[in-house]
Amino acid sequence: APFAGGQADGLAWWENLPVNSDAHPLKAFAIIILSIVPHAAEVEHLFSELGGMQSAKHCNLSSHIQDTWQGPC
Repeated sequence: APFAGGQADGLAWWENLPVNSDAHPLKAFAIIILSIVPHAAEVEHLFSELGGMQSAKHCNLSSHIQDTWQGPC
């Protein structure tokens, strides 16, 4: 069933939960985990160093995979 109410923002939910983080370490853990900003910068940097994104290897990828990316080969 789809989400039908409450607070859709998990971080805000945990931050507003009226329990002490010292007594309930799961609250502190959830806030830390939900505060992590997802990104792929380290992986993109590695591919860049290896020449995997702007090379003949990139241009030989199937059109199906290239359709998911922005920009020309």
